[in-house]
Amino acid sequence: MVKKTIKETIKKPDMLIIAFERAFEFIQVNLRLVIIAAVIFCAAGLVAYGYYVHEEKRNEEAQIFIANGVKSLESYYVTGKKEDIEKAESAFGKVAKEGKGKSYMVAQLYLGTVYAVKGQTDDAKKVYQGLSKKGSPILKMLSEKALQNLDTKN
Repeated sequence: MVKKTIKETIKKPDMLIIAFERAFEFIQVNLRLVIIAAVIFCAAGLVAYGYYVHEEKRNEEAQIFIANGVKSLESYYVTGKKEDIEKAESAFGKVAKEGKGKSYMVAQLYLGTVYAVKGQTDDAKKVYQGLSKKGSPILKMLSEKALQNLDTKN
């Protein structure tokens, strides 16, 4: 009995071969449709890749602006030159205006620090309050601590 079922199973056509045959028949019948679908799929892939590359470039530029702003802020702490704090504010402000990604929130945090250093406590509070509502948990904690520090200084 077992030999009989094995022989019957062996005589049945292979499911994989049947699937390939049906797919090949479908492609032959609908060649134009398949080509159009392949072109659309490739175009969508290229668009997605282009968007990814563009966003990575924007993020890299934002990181460069933040790094330059941090250098200017550190230089201000050392030298006390007004032009250094203005450079820092400009760098952080440029990233903060874009309003996208994690770099935006970090720039907002630094921009609040610049405002606090310049004595613009109202502007600093606005920035920190905005971050405490929509930032990541770490940025929320940092912004809340900065708000507490501003309140104790006043």
